[in-house]
Amino acid sequence: MKRLAFVLLFLTSNIYSETINGHALPPEPDPKINNSTLLGIDSNNNGVRDDVEIWIYETYNHPIERGIFMQSARAYNRIIVAPGKAKETKKYSDNSVSCSTYWIFEHKPIPFDKYDFYAHRKELKLKQFNNIKRHIAYEKYQAELSGGVYPLLPTLKEKCEFDENGILKALISK
Repeated sequence: MKRLAFVLLFLTSNIYSETINGHALPPEPDPKINNSTLLGIDSNNNGVRDDVEIWIYETYNHPIERGIFMQSARAYNRIIVAPGKAKETKKYSDNSVSCSTYWIFEHKPIPFDKYDFYAHRKELKLKQFNNIKRHIAYEKYQAELSGGVYPLLPTLKEKCEFDENGILKALISK
């Protein structure tokens, strides 16, 4: 099985990858193969689908923006893996929101206000849940949370999975 995954990864990737601000982007995966599975291709195993990672780095210039959206994309991947376990996986999305609100409302180094942020987050969701399987998984996750009462999230830098340079920390299972 690992051999098949390696062969698919090799066949679906371009030969080169771009480097943006010291971050080596993964090669652009073949869209047909990337979209044929729920999680797509994550060749560098950072928890973010390669096409989404490339999009984030090509769309956002500020390292904190990149960190926020990479963390959000990682949370979305965890959510669609197990939509039936929404109450357990919600913490990843919550951490992403707590982190991003810290940077938007408390520290403010990024160049957009809260209204722009919500529009950008919506754009990321469209990119992340870009096919019917991914969209259905996200809807199942939302349905699992339906009817629940959830507290207002604190604005905490400690919930960030990246440093001030926007660099994601190692993927850990919490």
